[in-house]
Amino acid sequence: VVPLRSFGMPFAPETRVGLMPNPGVGRLLDEFQPDLVHLFSPALLGVNGLVGGLNRKIPVIANYQTDLPGYTEHYGLNILGKGLRDWLRTLHNRSHLTLVPSQYTLRQLHNWGYRRLRIWGRGVDGGRFNPNHRSQAWRERLLNGRDPNSLICLYVGRLAYEKRVDLLLEVAKLPGVALTIIGDGAMREELENLFTGTDTYFMGYQVGEDLSRAYASADVFAFTGSNETFGQVVQEAMASGLPSVVINEGGVAELVIQNKTGYTCSSDSQSFVNAIRRLRDFSELRQQMAINARQFAEQRPWETIMSQLEGYYTEAVMLNERLNTLYRSPKPTRLALPPVIMPNLARWRSFPQHPDFNA
Repeated sequence: VVPLRSFGMPFAPETRVGLMPNPGVGRLLDEFQPDLVHLFSPALLGVNGLVGGLNRKIPVIANYQTDLPGYTEHYGLNILGKGLRDWLRTLHNRSHLTLVPSQYTLRQLHNWGYRRLRIWGRGVDGGRFNPNHRSQAWRERLLNGRDPNSLICLYVGRLAYEKRVDLLLEVAKLPGVALTIIGDGAMREELENLFTGTDTYFMGYQVGEDLSRAYASADVFAFTGSNETFGQVVQEAMASGLPSVVINEGGVAELVIQNKTGYTCSSDSQSFVNAIRRLRDFSELRQQMAINARQFAEQRPWETIMSQLEGYYTEAVMLNERLNTLYRSPKPTRLALPPVIMPNLARWRSFPQHPDFNA
């Protein structure tokens, strides 16, 4: 692990972005001699890995796991969002494969002109996130002095504009429902003011065993983020035996089986109120959904997900061999970007359009 300098995003200071160009990445690649480069959400720092891999003729795989264009547009920066979308497409289309976590994201990127897309979901640790971690002590911590007979509705995630936590305001007013919010972020103070006078407890960040016990000691899980490419916290909640109530937008909606493991809701507060009220009023339904949710999560162990990733690595290596054969002696071509950012890579300019490499 090599730490590099980074900066916080203006609209999400807790999200760190690496700097580019960074010639040190190339030196690290020469020292380490990798067989493959795997980029996670390349935007700036990832350019160094992309260029370093392509210059050394080794395969490059890129994950698309954060909807950066969607986030910028949420903050009213539509022009920046379009430019960012075009920039990310350039990076991903010069990778051998782009891995996306959901069908929703695959369709979205395909419509935007991305190529060589493959679905690679996420696993969940069924031992770490497990109903067996439920404890009375942690239930009391989640309640924080509220009625012990309350239904504990849990939210876990960043407190940012695009997470739309405000959709839970009316849920927090439901009799017999105690809303507990785990997480922190730029909007925490604003949300605390908004939820003043409701049955809401802002608990802050929780990690490790504390987070595991928090999940398992709640009753239901609610998630309102609409720009999610996946939604890992939903899987963690389901593995912990919680019915999940999520927004019917983005990749997160694919994780919930309607009326079986939880509910998908339209983007209005009343829809969330109706779902949580039903889970409050029908305990047998809630208990059955909890069992179903755990069974669903058990089908997604990390071992299966990582085995799938190894298959994609093999595919990228084979694709790279074909590509290197096709472009044995590329002629230098000047791209629109300065050489220090994107050097002369003739074969990679043709790569995204070549019919043999677009499946």
